[in-house]
Amino acid sequence: MAAVQDMDAGITRASMRRVVFGAIIGGTIEWFDYFIYASASALIFGKLFFTGTSPLVGTLASFGTFAVGQLVRPIGAIVLGNLGDRIGRKPILVTTFILMGASTFCVGLLPTYASIGVLAPVLLIVCRLAQGFGAGAEYAGASIMMLEYAPPNRRGLYGSIGSIGSAAGLMLGTLVFTLLQLLPDEQLLSYGWRIPFVASAILVGVGFWVRTRVGESPMFEKVAEHREVQRLPLKSLVLSERKSLLQIFALAAGLQMGTYIFLTYIISYLTEQARFASGTATYLVFFAGIAATIVTPLFGWLSDAIGRKKVFGGAALLAAICVFPYFWLIDTRNVVLAGIAVVVLGGVVIQAMAGVQGSLFGEVFSTKLRYSGFAVGREVSAAVFGGLSPLIATALVAATGGAPWGVSIYLIAVLLLTFAVTLFVPETHKAALKL
Repeated sequence: MAAVQDMDAGITRASMRRVVFGAIIGGTIEWFDYFIYASASALIFGKLFFTGTSPLVGTLASFGTFAVGQLVRPIGAIVLGNLGDRIGRKPILVTTFILMGASTFCVGLLPTYASIGVLAPVLLIVCRLAQGFGAGAEYAGASIMMLEYAPPNRRGLYGSIGSIGSAAGLMLGTLVFTLLQLLPDEQLLSYGWRIPFVASAILVGVGFWVRTRVGESPMFEKVAEHREVQRLPLKSLVLSERKSLLQIFALAAGLQMGTYIFLTYIISYLTEQARFASGTATYLVFFAGIAATIVTPLFGWLSDAIGRKKVFGGAALLAAICVFPYFWLIDTRNVVLAGIAVVVLGGVVIQAMAGVQGSLFGEVFSTKLRYSGFAVGREVSAAVFGGLSPLIATALVAATGGAPWGVSIYLIAVLLLTFAVTLFVPETHKAALKL
């Protein structure tokens, strides 16, 4: 089986820089898009697109549109992931970028319910569907490119690059929304919320220019050279690498739920249950984004040193242990204690898992099926445990009279499932990538 090291000599520093920057900008725009949408769902959309409902129903409805985007991600993963294994990584990564960027820009131009009635939320959902379809193959593709370009002993570090971009996007999105909330409510609701959606076109333009200049993955070229490209990658995946696919689904479950609870839904909990000002809530998540940007590559590097399973599984177990203390600290309504909870769990512990997923999720598959396996396993899990999490969390907290114990038990169960599955996944940090 050929390994990445066989092709190291042909990879120039310039090409490596383009791949790295392409992965970072892709992760940044994906999570910038998703975070500003999640923030707007928690703070804005219920008032503008679901007029005439109670605050709770409006929040549930707006989080419902957020979930819709997650539910379509597996479709994007299946369609685009298959193409990524058939025609190459590069064209699909350009496509995902255009889909995500164009749909986000269009959200910023949408008329509200007051202008066109029920058509407004319908158009919002259409934009969200396009965004989710593109995102279904974005992270997997960017991580795979990094993995297939990286030196063999640094795949964990390079595989964390996409998550660094995600953390940067989270940080940028929270910063923008924090600044926007300095506007008077009337201005924020009339035009202010549109600014980040429209301004995302700048990031998209830069990212598009970079990605069109990135070369094809050397590992995919090797697969094509050996005539190993599969005509129906998804069928081959189910027939020959089904076990790995199911393992990735379970591994992604705890990570997805933890990320979306600790870094997106929590804004709603901080404002509606703990009674923090909305600006304070986004500040706390902003600091979590700073922490995540710093620690994510450290966990990727650590996984190269001691193994993927120890870092990923250990973080899942630690996160499960910390769930109840996390909500207890927030419920003190002390901004310092709440900040410690949000930063430590959302910005550090969960990021240990995020920093390793790019390498771990890709290394368990052969190159000829890697895009499909990574994308489908992760995104089906994201649809079930990621996008639905804010909606489920809102409903569980409402059902328990504002108490967090219901959502805590649910979250702990999923994190423990992820930890348990980690024990059965093969350790891959010293293994060569397979064709």
